[in-house]
Amino acid sequence: MYSLGLDIGTTSCKICVVSVSTTNDEKNHVVFTEQLTHNAHIVQKEFVSYDEQSPVKILDTVITLLEKSGSFKDDLAIKSVQICGQMHGFILWSSKSPRTIVSSLITWQDQRCSTEFLSSLGSSLAHLRTGYGLATLLWLINQQKGKDDELIKYDRAGTIADYIVAILCEDSITKSQISNQMATSWGALDNKWPIEHRLLPEIVEPGTIIGYWKKNISVYVALGDLQCSTFSCQPKENEGIINISTSAQLALVVDQKLSTVQDDNFSLASSMRVPYFQSKDLLVAASLNGGNILSAFVHLINSWQLSLNNNNNSSLSLDILWSRLIELGLKSTSTIENLSAALFGERHDPSMSASITNIRSINMSQLNDIGSVFRSVCQWIIKNLFEMLGEDSLKMKGIIGTGSALMRNGVLQQELKKRVKCQVIFNEHSDAAYGSALFALMQ
Repeated sequence: MYSLGLDIGTTSCKICVVSVSTTNDEKNHVVFTEQLTHNAHIVQKEFVSYDEQSPVKILDTVITLLEKSGSFKDDLAIKSVQICGQMHGFILWSSKSPRTIVSSLITWQDQRCSTEFLSSLGSSLAHLRTGYGLATLLWLINQQKGKDDELIKYDRAGTIADYIVAILCEDSITKSQISNQMATSWGALDNKWPIEHRLLPEIVEPGTIIGYWKKNISVYVALGDLQCSTFSCQPKENEGIINISTSAQLALVVDQKLSTVQDDNFSLASSMRVPYFQSKDLLVAASLNGGNILSAFVHLINSWQLSLNNNNNSSLSLDILWSRLIELGLKSTSTIENLSAALFGERHDPSMSASITNIRSINMSQLNDIGSVFRSVCQWIIKNLFEMLGEDSLKMKGIIGTGSALMRNGVLQQELKKRVKCQVIFNEHSDAAYGSALFALMQ
């Protein structure tokens, strides 16, 4: 018997098939895993603050992964399926025709909800940030004022992972449901919606069966990629998890609050508590700035070299650029002071930006060392996470590092080890897809 996990990420999708042990001595092991880039980003020339993706391209990528894994074959005895994915994002579809009547995915990186709009929502919704599903829904509702209601054709809303669940189980789903993990990422408080709307799904616990794939394979309600990444590491008490992929998170598993009363200043905090599993919460610093800012830096260097070389074939490829920058970063021992790499701002402070200040002739030479610049950006990513989590990071007696950007970048790994005094373990085999499969296995 097997369990299947799928992670619907911001840049790629990953599948993991895990075998079920038949004896106490036999360990569960991965029998198939693969990751594919979905290239689903929709270029926004007119609305530059929008960040949307094509659900069709994401679904095509998922189908390809399922085919490659052999999951469509009846002789592969899959017991259950758990899907997780990028959180906060928002997508609409029709339960009658989910493949054809479906909106674009508005991702967690979307910036259409201005500070002025969010402020207009009132004190009960002061915790919402742009990119949160609930904020996006309210923005879409606001856009319909005085117009024909374009939302009327939809009767379902969820994250992209919820949509993929709906596609797999479209013949067996009767309710609109979302996990407390995903609901919290949208803006739910204490497992309740702060507003009422027909499109808001019922909030349920992880492990709830949503429907069945191929008529008899249980499919559980979609979970957050953060929680599944953490679950894959099976952290011990006071062992932190740092995950750096497109974005970045630093998390610690803690006991759930005894009180449900939110702190008066929680909406301004740089860290937050989110639901985990089995009466536990995650205390997490969730940064918008992770591997995406390193990718932006590499693409900037690439655009410069293409311009200087008149776009001829002598330019280095992106893969070689990545390798050279990491190599030069590992050789460099210096870092640049007064550098901020907050290219995407932060939810608790959208005004944050990237900059290098106090540049003068006496320190200009440091910018000549591109390895130093690369190391400085890596150092900032790590520093920012620990500053966001604050004093709670001092509780960590050990740290497990995971995430594609961290695993591929020795400079990030060095900066993490320099930042902390506790033991750091890098686990390249732990990720959200594996965590999803592992969770399904344990149900």
